[in-house]
Amino acid sequence: MILDPEVDEAYPLRWIGKVTVKTVDGRTLLGQIDEPKGDPGNTLSRSELEKKASQLAQFSGAATDDEMIRMFDRIWDITRIEKIGSFLHM
Repeated sequence: MILDPEVDEAYPLRWIGKVTVKTVDGRTLLGQIDEPKGDPGNTLSRSELEKKASQLAQFSGAATDDEMIRMFDRIWDITRIEKIGSFLHM
């Protein structure tokens, strides 16, 4: 890893990502992303949010896939809940 002046100067307003890969056959491959997935300009879709949350819950043992599915139904309907206490008690 090396300091890239463009990336450093843009931070914290932009989180540019760059990678350089040198292959065994001598090629150099370059990649750059100006707005990483999850940033405000490149947000996650609902299904991507659900997948990420489910993977984190499964990894940590915090919830099963079925529990997360039930939670998503409640989360996406949160604007209809009159008191947050009823949301927290499943």
